[in-house]
Amino acid sequence: MSILFRRRIKIIPGVRLNISKSGLSASVGVRGASMTFGGKGGTYANLGIPGTGIYTRKKIDGVGKPSKEKSINQEYLQHEIIDTPDESFVSAEPFEITSSGLQALKDAVLEANNQRKLLKEDLKKIKFKVFTTKFLKILSQITLLYFLKPIKRRISEKLNQLDEVIRQIKNGIDSSYVNLELDLNEKAIKQYEKVLNAFKALGSSNFIWDITSANDVDMVRTRSTASQTYERIKTSISARELPGIKSSFGALCFQNQNGADIYIYPGFLVMFNSDENFGILELKKIDILFSETNFIESEQRPNDSEIVKYVWEKANKNGSRDKRFADNRQLPVMKYGEITLFKRGAIYEKYMFSNSTRADTFVDNLNKFLVSI
Repeated sequence: MSILFRRRIKIIPGVRLNISKSGLSASVGVRGASMTFGGKGGTYANLGIPGTGIYTRKKIDGVGKPSKEKSINQEYLQHEIIDTPDESFVSAEPFEITSSGLQALKDAVLEANNQRKLLKEDLKKIKFKVFTTKFLKILSQITLLYFLKPIKRRISEKLNQLDEVIRQIKNGIDSSYVNLELDLNEKAIKQYEKVLNAFKALGSSNFIWDITSANDVDMVRTRSTASQTYERIKTSISARELPGIKSSFGALCFQNQNGADIYIYPGFLVMFNSDENFGILELKKIDILFSETNFIESEQRPNDSEIVKYVWEKANKNGSRDKRFADNRQLPVMKYGEITLFKRGAIYEKYMFSNSTRADTFVDNLNKFLVSI
């Protein structure tokens, strides 16, 4: 008796990201045979015999003159955020936005994710076969057929073969990942350690919100002292691996309540909806900005925020209490920190943190890291 397992398990190529002042490029393949995508030079095939010193590099295609991308400075971004009424902080669909130099990395991750999905489906089928075979074994024991040597031997052989197939599939699942190497200099590695420490501290903020939209307020009609209201949803950040990638550098994940989750790696950012729907952007081309905001807090007050002052929930033009409202209450104005990620046509996300200092420290260290690579 034999069990046929027809799935061919592919070896997923490793990816090495080359980070330089001119941008990111990805080398895909194994030692001695790889291809380099992105950068200013185009696409190259790299061939060599390991240990011999024999090496050749051939250009496959070129790249056109890069289009000029308008830089979005902080003043312009603040104008868009603050002065535009009824603004939503929503990014583009992830599958539309991958940077050209990172397409090879995305393709490798897609291949790994697809193989892992198919193998998991195979694993379910094989486990069901194990269940039915064990059920047949029990049924045979009840009817005393199991004690006939040929039947007992066939059932035992089948279970052993199924166990071996399960072992092979699990090994295939474990290897269906892209092993990512990052080419960073010593200065950049030390700076990124500061980024990781700052991110860990940032994650311990009492409250973290994903800001999904902003609306201007008619202060006269509403009798409010707030000029703008935010739609915000509590969220979290954490260090975790992106499905499909294994790296010595873990990703910094910002959970997104109205779109794709954000995974930050050294040099690039992934917007992730699912194993099939994600995009990869070069981190240097994204504006990562910090700002302080004075927020009138009508909900639970965090313990790690500074109280700037108190205001009346319903106020006159001069800020004094509007006595027409019997249940009028004083509300604290809290100093919060905001982190904005912006690239025109790609990403526009805004997060609010109860601990403003930690948010500032994280953005400062991350931008210093980007300068160092």
